[in-house]
Amino acid sequence: MRDRPTYRMPAAILVLGLVAAALWIGTDVLRERLAGQQIATIQAANELRVAVAVSHLWLEEYVTGDPEVELANVWDSLDEAKDLARAMVEGGEAGRSRIVLQPLQDPEMRRRAESIRLRVAELRESAMDRQRGRARGEDTGIGSAPDAHFDRIFDELSAEAKALALAVERRRAHDAHRARLYFRGLLLAWCGIVAVAAVSLWSRERRRRSAEAALRRSELQLAQAQKLEAVGRLAGGLAHDINNYVTAITSQCELVKMKATPGDRVSDKMDMVIATAGKVTALVRQLLAFSRQQPVAPQVVDLNEIVEELQGMAYRLIGEDLQLETFLADDLWPVRVDPSQVEQIVVNLLVNSREASPLGGKVTIETANVTLDREYLLKNPTVQAGDYVLLAVSDSGTGIEPEIRDKIFEPFFTTKEGSDARGLGLATIYGIVRQNHGHVAVYSEVGQGTTFKVYLPRSLDAAVKRARAADRRRPPSVLPSRQSETVLLIEDNDELRSSICDILETLGYRVILAGNGTEALAALDREKGRVDLVVSDVVMPGMSGQEAVQRIREKVPDLPALFISGYTDNVVLRHGILEGRFEFLEKPFSADRLAAKIREVLPEEPRTAGSARR
Repeated sequence: MRDRPTYRMPAAILVLGLVAAALWIGTDVLRERLAGQQIATIQAANELRVAVAVSHLWLEEYVTGDPEVELANVWDSLDEAKDLARAMVEGGEAGRSRIVLQPLQDPEMRRRAESIRLRVAELRESAMDRQRGRARGEDTGIGSAPDAHFDRIFDELSAEAKALALAVERRRAHDAHRARLYFRGLLLAWCGIVAVAAVSLWSRERRRRSAEAALRRSELQLAQAQKLEAVGRLAGGLAHDINNYVTAITSQCELVKMKATPGDRVSDKMDMVIATAGKVTALVRQLLAFSRQQPVAPQVVDLNEIVEELQGMAYRLIGEDLQLETFLADDLWPVRVDPSQVEQIVVNLLVNSREASPLGGKVTIETANVTLDREYLLKNPTVQAGDYVLLAVSDSGTGIEPEIRDKIFEPFFTTKEGSDARGLGLATIYGIVRQNHGHVAVYSEVGQGTTFKVYLPRSLDAAVKRARAADRRRPPSVLPSRQSETVLLIEDNDELRSSICDILETLGYRVILAGNGTEALAALDREKGRVDLVVSDVVMPGMSGQEAVQRIREKVPDLPALFISGYTDNVVLRHGILEGRFEFLEKPFSADRLAAKIREVLPEEPRTAGSARR
């Protein structure tokens, strides 16, 4: 967008040049036409003088009694003079040479042409009087009074015609001089336009090359984003089914643990299965975080506090060979982000630093307030200008080679060998940062180390929520049902529906099963509304969970509802579940979390109207 006015400049200059050329040509044509009219007027005035002179000679011969003179010659010459005088005033063809004249526009010249026209008429009248007088025998010859009158009109007419020709000639010379000056000005203007066009074209070419370089950088960034988006869509599509199956597995294992004797080997085996399922869940969360499809709970936080809380874990992550230093800025701006995502960024960067420093060295964590201006945006066109909080992690390790630097954020890309080289750490960071409308940059020199800079947008909300990691990770205790409360479970996955039903029944709840919203409404009618809680999946074929709960509440108002979902590609966000209007539990979940969440949703006092105990 910034280069568009520059690209328009040559076109505008070309248009100006064409306009100047058109003016030049048009003016030249007009000048030639005007000069032609002026020459024609001069020619007409001279022909009029000749015609009047010829008529005067013929008339003198006639009145002197020359028998060979024909009177018609006099009138033909006078008619020609009359026609020329008319054409100079009104325009049109005139004279023996059929001169084409335009009406004179100049007031002075037009006045002279009108005077010539009157003099021609007076001369004709005087010639007629001399002809009639001669017929009566009067003296109309040379030296007579009629002859003197005729000569006076003839002299005045000739003088007027000559004066008109001289005036037109002066005007023609003046116009020619002005035209030369005008054409010189146009020539200079044309040369100036050509010079400006040449400079503009040179500037355009320079800016075009710069724009092409920026476009190539943008294309590389777009290709990177498309790769991440493609894997992200795949991860988001698989996460729902994986979470359902993991929940079913862990639920069955927890049921076995509930019924097993403490210390039994079966209980230990179940713990191992549950721990393995937890690793699967963590891997899915990594995929979703990198693909920016993981629902998060953002809050206004202080990055310094999160870094300080992670220092104990950081020392264990990097080992004894690496020295950790932190430089935390004072008065750090708050950011709005999920604290667990920030922890994930720091942990992944520390692990990356450890693997890049096999011989030991130093790792530095820094925070700072920065403002990304237009100069920074020239090299990073996908970044928005504004205030950011910087989280930088640097190491003194082996560095990153330039040829692979643009690939490090690709999913599953790694330079490490072995089964543990998943290559998701940096891709996860990229996804988290982009999900929070931030920017991540990497600076590295081979053999000198690497610095990862994470820019998160500054939050204008001054309230910072200080939630300790220990409080967030405190496991809930299993709370049994009170007095056989009834739960209507709506879940389209058969295995998961069966597993959740077993957990609820083990906890003491009476469970009514439904595979979709239609079955749930039919079951509610059979139970005559005697239900204490609805536990429903969010996305189901046909009727969604939210629509099913709304229709259930039309029959049983204010019935508590708990939504569960394995979808994490913002489907639950689109259904309004995470906007505070409904209670929500994300799959996979343990029996403890399910039991605790149900106790949060159900009222302290059991329902009296429409309760299952009635």
